[in-house]
Amino acid sequence: MNRFVLGLFFLLASGATAAAEGVTPFAEAILWHASAETSSVWASEVPLLVEEFEATNIEFGWSPGFRAGVEIKPPGSLWDVRLAVTHFNTSQDASIEDGLNLVIPEFFSGFLSGDSIDFTTASVDWSIQYTTFDMELGHEIYLSDTLTIRPNFGIKAAVIDQDIDSHWADFFGVTAVETVDHRFFGIGPSAGVGAAWRPQGGGLSLVGDISGALLYGTWNVEDDFRRTDGGTSPSSYEAFSTSMNDSKLGTVMLRSFFGAQWELPWRTRVVGRIGYEMQWWANQQRLLTFQQLPMHGDLTFQGGVCGFAVYY
Repeated sequence: MNRFVLGLFFLLASGATAAAEGVTPFAEAILWHASAETSSVWASEVPLLVEEFEATNIEFGWSPGFRAGVEIKPPGSLWDVRLAVTHFNTSQDASIEDGLNLVIPEFFSGFLSGDSIDFTTASVDWSIQYTTFDMELGHEIYLSDTLTIRPNFGIKAAVIDQDIDSHWADFFGVTAVETVDHRFFGIGPSAGVGAAWRPQGGGLSLVGDISGALLYGTWNVEDDFRRTDGGTSPSSYEAFSTSMNDSKLGTVMLRSFFGAQWELPWRTRVVGRIGYEMQWWANQQRLLTFQQLPMHGDLTFQGGVCGFAVYY
């Protein structure tokens, strides 16, 4: 996947470079924290001696990623073209230890298997692979000697894949595995505005931008449960699968960034940039829960961005 993303990006960038002058390549390292709460509940823990119910969420940690692209400003044109690709991976595991409790699968196939009231311990590994492609047109407007804004509009495409692998067991040797594959692809229009404020006589600027996109997407969700101990009770399915494929729906994405940039005192104009970014994907989590209804949950990414651009 990484090779495909990089190959597609450099193909677009090389073609655009050949067609115009005034090319600015840029690259950014990102350190983000993903959150799918409360739509990342994977198990319910029910103590046998205490009247208490606990739904267990996945809490993702911090993971690195990258953004790379190119900005093209044709001579004499009022508009610039910006191409960018963003890629981010994260994963997190969690477990519930054996004890005086029942552990109930939250996903539909595991709950309906007939074994859901037998389990006393469980573990899960949840991963997210996120890639977006952006093409936008922008125009810089100088409001004063120190303040510039850049309205922009374009097209955003996104691929978000989630893989969930869980293991279930009880005191008596019953074991099972459940895998959930959550695939999304969407494309649609985007628009936003950026701003830069640079005090006179300094190389440091405060920068920020906010943008949004309306994506028409397709979701494919597969949920497979399978017993692995070789035995089956009369009330149990040995294997059970649920699918929700080719669900064509829309989603909203909002993005904000705020930070600072500065020009480095080199022979070639190099601009460094650092700041904080947040993305909100509405109704991204469409997992099948035990109520046999698709869950519409939000997915967010937030964290630090640090990079540079080289102006030619």
